[in-house]
Amino acid sequence: MAEPRHWPALVVRAAAIDDTGELDGLVTLALDECQPLAIEDLTPLPLPPGGLWDPTAPPAPEPPPAPLAWRLCFKDDADRTRATAALTALGRDLLLEATDLPDDDWVARSQQALPSITAGRFIVAPPWDIPNPVPDGQQLIVIEPSMGFGTGHHATTRLCLRALGTLDVTGLRVLDIGTGSGVLALAAAASGAAAVTGVDIDDDAVAAARRSAALNPDVPAVEFRTGDIVALGVPADLVLANLTGAMLTRSAAFLAGAVAAGGRLIVSGFMHDEREAVEAALTEFAVEARFDEQGWCAATLRRRDA
Repeated sequence: MAEPRHWPALVVRAAAIDDTGELDGLVTLALDECQPLAIEDLTPLPLPPGGLWDPTAPPAPEPPPAPLAWRLCFKDDADRTRATAALTALGRDLLLEATDLPDDDWVARSQQALPSITAGRFIVAPPWDIPNPVPDGQQLIVIEPSMGFGTGHHATTRLCLRALGTLDVTGLRVLDIGTGSGVLALAAAASGAAAVTGVDIDDDAVAAARRSAALNPDVPAVEFRTGDIVALGVPADLVLANLTGAMLTRSAAFLAGAVAAGGRLIVSGFMHDEREAVEAALTEFAVEARFDEQGWCAATLRRRDA
């Protein structure tokens, strides 16, 4: 009989509270090249008055500030080793502990604690936390958390949604590069875009995006496909690129070609100290708006040949 599978995991703890949120951002950025399958916050949440078993109790209070304490689950030992090296290279006072987790659906269970979030005029909700009713003026997007990124719980996804929510995309062709869970593509389709395509090099991400699309029957169809973003064909009126600062800088010429004349580009995935380099690389564009959250940045840009 085969031995039960175990997942490589890494517990990351900070020695002190970081009130600025900078450390969370640095740790997330360090994990960019070895993304964990799931992240579990080990900080205990306060019980509501009366305890969790009392359905009449008021909501739990906001948790007090606490040092970062995460458990990361990886697909293999190599990713865990790379993550350990990247976190050590930060030079921060972090305690790293390698461990192995039994294959008991831990990845799925860790995601199931995620609640709905609001970003601008969008509400992104997992199937188990759909608001009823949806507040007036808000657009609901249902996403099933999975190994595809983009549940809305990372600041960069929220920033892109906020930026998207400020634009009138009615009738536009929209391209979502590195679509992940498909949340940005679905939000664009729900906002009235005429044609939306989400592209990712990860088959698992595209499969997750298609599953999420099925959870949104009222949202017009989105084409999700696996492929290299360099061979996308016709330029779009609006391109969404929630990548990393380095990828945006390296891909600046391609991004310019992906946006139609007079079109717009929404970028995110970079931090304050990368903003100048990212915007400088995008020489074909003028910045229309900037957005910030927890040290992360996004921007809406327009092609200068408008």
